Amino acid sequence: MFVSVTVVRSKCPSYVGTTGIIVQEFKHVFKIITREDKLKVIPKRNSVFSVEINGFVSHIYGSKFEQRASERSAKKFKVRGTIDL
Repeated sequence: MFVSVTVVRSKCPSYVGTTGIIVQEFKHVFKIITREDKLKVIPKRNSVFSVEINGFVSHIYGSKFEQRASERSAKKFKVRGTIDL
């Protein structure tokens, strides 16, 4: 199952509206392949991503995911207020 990801907000306006599938994740960036078969590297910091699964839309704040996946799996998330870009 592939889930489409869209950049909803970013400090760089050229990233906003980019839609595709995340093919790789690094500590500070997502690599997204678009419908036009172009690979885009989107920084997590100062970006908000939207994911839709079964009709439910969820927003992911990239600044909260600036860790390696292995570090994130071993750490508990702390609940904090929303983040302004």
